[in-house]
Amino acid sequence: MNPSAWTVAALIAAVGIVMIARTFQPVSRTAQAESFARSVGLALPDSLRPVVTERVALRRRGGAIGLVAGIATTSFLLSMDPASSQYFASPFLLIGGAFAGLAVGVAVSAARASAPLHPDSVKYARPSAVRLDDYVAPLERAGGRIVIGLAVAAVIAAIVVGAPISGVLIGLVTLGVASLLFFEIAGRRIVDRAQPAQAPEDLTWDDAVRASVLRDMVTAPIILGADTVVVAGGALVDHLFADSELARIGIVVACVAAAIALASASLTSSPQRYFLTRLWPKAAA
Repeated sequence: MNPSAWTVAALIAAVGIVMIARTFQPVSRTAQAESFARSVGLALPDSLRPVVTERVALRRRGGAIGLVAGIATTSFLLSMDPASSQYFASPFLLIGGAFAGLAVGVAVSAARASAPLHPDSVKYARPSAVRLDDYVAPLERAGGRIVIGLAVAAVIAAIVVGAPISGVLIGLVTLGVASLLFFEIAGRRIVDRAQPAQAPEDLTWDDAVRASVLRDMVTAPIILGADTVVVAGGALVDHLFADSELARIGIVVACVAAAIALASASLTSSPQRYFLTRLWPKAAA
């Protein structure tokens, strides 16, 4: 790979390793649980503190392991294709591979999320079934679909006009579509899992952790789709405008502006608390 790609891979892997290590440190685990409680706006009761702390650590550890595995796998595949590994956009594929790995990692960790209850304990159940839409805000769920749709359209446009298509670009759009399908399929499996609970607050916190897992998963298609649009847009600009520096700058500015707008809308809508408004409106109020 080119030097910039190696730098990106090394930095992401280092961040992932640090994240894994922190999930084993008691002080860090406690801080992560308290930070999570603040982000969703719920008071963390002492009775649930050990369970929530373990589940938050498990989600973070699963995501970090997946991130490291994703960056390692993507780096290996790029190194097997010297032509693609030298392409300027290879760091985009590395970032996308890392987020795809993170999505898989948190999904796997969710399989161990629900703690079994004692056979003689009283069980609490919600009055109605839940859906994926109850956990992921419309902005994020629709955002993933829209960005992947734009990515596919950009690649098709590049192919139609005869722009050069690199292996990196094909890898980005393929991984993007796969990550969206993974979210839609695995996300529903996670939502359909049983939620053993003894009290409403047990179920509320189970929903909180479940929502955080699903939001981590939907991040992958958004990142991969955005990366694909940038790379495909660059290929189109190079082909249509004969390497126009002004056109390239325009593509970058447009993508950055769109990213800022999406991030601002996400922050102001508090998507981490969306599940409360849908499933626990009294707690949200």
